[in-house]
Amino acid sequence: MDLLSSGIPLLDDALGGGLLKDSNLLIIYDTYSNGWTLAFEILRNRIEEGDFGVIINSVMPYTPLKMELNLINFDLEGEGKAGNLAIVDVFSSLYHVSYSLDFVYVDTSMDTSTFLPKYTALYRKLLEEKIRGRRPIGIDFTIDGLAFLFGEEAFVKMFQNLIALKEKARVSESRKRPVNIFLMNKGLSSEGLISWVALYSQYVIEFCSSAESPKEKMLIRKSPLPDFKPKEGGYRFRIDHGRVVIE
Repeated sequence: MDLLSSGIPLLDDALGGGLLKDSNLLIIYDTYSNGWTLAFEILRNRIEEGDFGVIINSVMPYTPLKMELNLINFDLEGEGKAGNLAIVDVFSSLYHVSYSLDFVYVDTSMDTSTFLPKYTALYRKLLEEKIRGRRPIGIDFTIDGLAFLFGEEAFVKMFQNLIALKEKARVSESRKRPVNIFLMNKGLSSEGLISWVALYSQYVIEFCSSAESPKEKMLIRKSPLPDFKPKEGGYRFRIDHGRVVIE
């Protein structure tokens, strides 16, 4: 199997070897967890390998998102201006906030009823203007944010539609296939929503924070690779001097 590295050797080993091209990775975390940063650590590492980041932002304006990423020294604006990532800003589109930054894609005519065609058009524009043959590494920030905006039942139907569009692209297009990372705060998600998204995810990682320790438990719940061996007790995850550490 042709696998991509996350850039974190211990994580690759824990997953059974790495990430399949065109696969989906679901990261589940709780309210006080920093586990969501793992997605951006993977993105940082994949950018160094020549890939392109696509952040679908549905939960906060651009400025606080940039501030949140200071935790792991991820220079969102610097990477955007360098042509290494773009943001499809659903939040700002729905709340009519515009930016002069050419890597932040906003469509203020978007609403919940026109999201899918507007999103698809923005993504196609992004493929032509920015990605240009590179491998997209997508981060949905966050799945629960989209479900809140559209309602869970409507979101699941829309999500299935996106999975179908991805399958059509897989069989009809020859461009480099993406890796998609779904972020989900389980404190804002129903069990049903988690189950649906996990169903369409080849990999599932869950984080559990603790009031007693800055180290979080990291559990690999699912991997499709034959060398994957679930580790009893899981792994330990923490942030140290702006970088993700897995033990």
